[in-house]
Amino acid sequence: MTETATNGNVTLTIEDRLAHVQLNRPEKLNSLTRDVFADLVEMGQRLMTDPDVACVVITGAGRAFCAGLDLSAFDEMKSGERNPAVALGERLGSARALGQKAVHVWSLLEIPVIAGVQGVAFGGGLQIALGADIRVMAPDTKVSMMEINWGLAPDMGGTQLLPQLVGPSQAKYLTFTGEVISGTRCGEIGMADEVTENAVDRALELGREIADKSRSALVWAKKLIDMAATDSLDKGFDAEQDAIAELMGGPEQVEAVDKRMAQLQARKKERV
Repeated sequence: MTETATNGNVTLTIEDRLAHVQLNRPEKLNSLTRDVFADLVEMGQRLMTDPDVACVVITGAGRAFCAGLDLSAFDEMKSGERNPAVALGERLGSARALGQKAVHVWSLLEIPVIAGVQGVAFGGGLQIALGADIRVMAPDTKVSMMEINWGLAPDMGGTQLLPQLVGPSQAKYLTFTGEVISGTRCGEIGMADEVTENAVDRALELGREIADKSRSALVWAKKLIDMAATDSLDKGFDAEQDAIAELMGGPEQVEAVDKRMAQLQARKKERV
């Protein structure tokens, strides 16, 4: 099943509990406009209400993940016109600006989100990838927190998300310089979790692997790990016990045990 967002810039394909969200402006290197932001938020909110999806993969159609803000927006900024993407509205989670919502919505999903990043991920494109739980990048991907080169500071959540991955000092270096670095370098500093030649195929493969796990266990696992950044250790420990009490003996846990035991038995027979 494939759906297209209202403005036609983002598609959603769901198969076997895996949702594939794809930026679909390949002729423009999937650059960002107000309509693209709106489409991303629409698809993210759509997935919040789908209990049958266990994992999400975000990619870009064509040769780029996302080249950042569409160049037409910068001429508007020079004239003093305020970009609608930064206009403040009702909060979605912690975000009020539309551009921030397009990144933050993926953090709000209770299930794992993977970004498959190839070609370029500049500025807002990089920030969208930072909103995912896991990033898979091609080694020759070109990545930059580009905003400083346009006289701007990152405004889609990047200043809050990047330090969590690479530390404050490295985040400042990348943000202050706007330096373009490779996917290989992203792996070395912790911005990419896996670096591989075909990042999109690998992200989808990983997504299918994760989507085959117990959804309820994935939801708890993501929640618990996210808590580690904001809550005290005693709350985290207590929440772990709440998770186990809820999961243990439930239908998905029983199914997972049966599946795992069958796999182990099959391996045992292969060795005999």
